[in-house]
Amino acid sequence: MQVRVATPEDEAEVCRLWTMLLQLYNKNSSPEILERSFRYAVEHPNKVLIFIILIEGVVTGTAGLHLGHYSTWNDNFYGHVEDVIIDPAYRGKGLAFTLLNEVLQVAREKNLSRVELNALSENYPARRLYEKLGFTTDSLAYELTFT
Repeated sequence: MQVRVATPEDEAEVCRLWTMLLQLYNKNSSPEILERSFRYAVEHPNKVLIFIILIEGVVTGTAGLHLGHYSTWNDNFYGHVEDVIIDPAYRGKGLAFTLLNEVLQVAREKNLSRVELNALSENYPARRLYEKLGFTTDSLAYELTFT
């Protein structure tokens, strides 16, 4: 098992996983947008890092760490974790825990003051995982789409 930052060669596999995640959220996006988003992340590692977890060379999951959100009330930067998904064929093996532990370690190394993430309210397995990792919540997330 290996966790690492995605490289350009991982584009197809990460986009495949993102497509699965979109289906879970009942959202749509074109392959071109996913590819462009992946390339942006790879080309801008100071803004976003895409992590992958591999088993015997097979990409089995991914998570993104967005860097550089500035907190006005405590004068430091924090991160946001997005697009966490493990291929259904590999779930139940602790891969998401391992993947996110690495993401959180990198967030600490980058001196982020905290990391935030969102989860669907009915996604109890993900919520249990996040709580096991130490995440807490005292708020709701709202979304307003412009396009």
